Amino acid sequence: MNRLTASLLAALEAFIVVAIGVFLPLVPLTLLWAIQYDFSVDWFVFWRAAADIWLLGNGVDLTVTLNEATLQIVGIPDAAESFVVSFAPLAFALFTVLMGVRTGRRSVRSGSWLPAVITSFAVFVVFSGIVGITAINAIASPSAWQAFVVPALVWALGLVIGVAIELAITDDDDRVVQRVLDLRDRMPSHIDTIIMSCVRSATGAVALLIVGAGLVVTVSIVVGFSSVISLYQAAQVGVVGGISVTLAQIAYMPNVIIWTASWLVGPGYTLGEGSIVSPSGTITGPVPSIPLLGSLPGTDLAFGFVGLAIPLVAGFIAALSVRHRVVAAIGIRSKVAYLALSALVIGVIAGVEMALLAWWSAGAAGPARFVSVGPDPIAVGGMCAALVAVGALVGMASGSSERVASSARSAARGMHSHDR
Repeated sequence: MNRLTASLLAALEAFIVVAIGVFLPLVPLTLLWAIQYDFSVDWFVFWRAAADIWLLGNGVDLTVTLNEATLQIVGIPDAAESFVVSFAPLAFALFTVLMGVRTGRRSVRSGSWLPAVITSFAVFVVFSGIVGITAINAIASPSAWQAFVVPALVWALGLVIGVAIELAITDDDDRVVQRVLDLRDRMPSHIDTIIMSCVRSATGAVALLIVGAGLVVTVSIVVGFSSVISLYQAAQVGVVGGISVTLAQIAYMPNVIIWTASWLVGPGYTLGEGSIVSPSGTITGPVPSIPLLGSLPGTDLAFGFVGLAIPLVAGFIAALSVRHRVVAAIGIRSKVAYLALSALVIGVIAGVEMALLAWWSAGAAGPARFVSVGPDPIAVGGMCAALVAVGALVGMASGSSERVASSARSAARGMHSHDR
């Protein structure tokens, strides 16, 4: 595929991703406009709402200013002043990243990935900015500069991941790849192997933690299903409104899973100032009647800290899966020091990754006490690093000494034969 064709296809994919991202909330909102409001409201109100939702989901802050009529309905005096909403429904960002990965991999397979990626990024900047401009109104206005920049950076993250994955599994003589390989060749081979093994292990530990959190969320919804249904019934939003509420909760499900992972590592999360949801107990105060909140753990959870075993086990499994590579790379060097250091590096990397996820999932959900909801990134990252490191230490220490010695001898023979 020539360079122009690859660039045009990548640009088309960027436009389609923006269009699908906006139309996902626009479809139910249009049905609400037709069924609930009987076409009596200007449709562009719902277009702007869909654009706001997509932009918010991709990290763009919204400035909300409520009029007098809305303030009387809401009944929150602090909402009389403008406030910022930055609590993003991460399902939209996840969709953008996954589509970016797909486009990045396709661009590498086309043979002209660099111009294709640059063109795709530029198109995403233009169309996300256009969406942001059309969404500006007196009630909810997205940040204009963020509309051009932040969603495109989310898209770029997917592109970079996709390009990296495809280049890693293909034998490509690309110049950029060769420069990266040249830089890696300057590093001692055992250090390079240990670093890459630690990155894989830490990412695997975080992935296992997220999977465990997803299972906990599923169980908690099943256990608290009666409370969830009661909140649906109390809301009295009708069929269309119930579908809209459900779709909104699905959009925030990645946030919920990350918050549950933060709960599993200990610090938990907040639902506004003065509230805490953690293994030691739950204190929420007044919260919106969102059905999903009916699955929250009780105020007195006797076995809450059992969840700490999940990050420990995740660190153990992840370290054990790369231990043989680390041992082979160490060779005849002091294995105790290198294995212990590797476990600590795994913990640090996992802590940084979890802190970034916690930061991304939190934000401002409204005025007054809701200016901050979600986990504390520093506390979550620190506890995750400590727990994963402990599990990784156990994983690195596991295995028979004969296997360690055999791996070291094999690595030494391989290096000797390579020198000859």
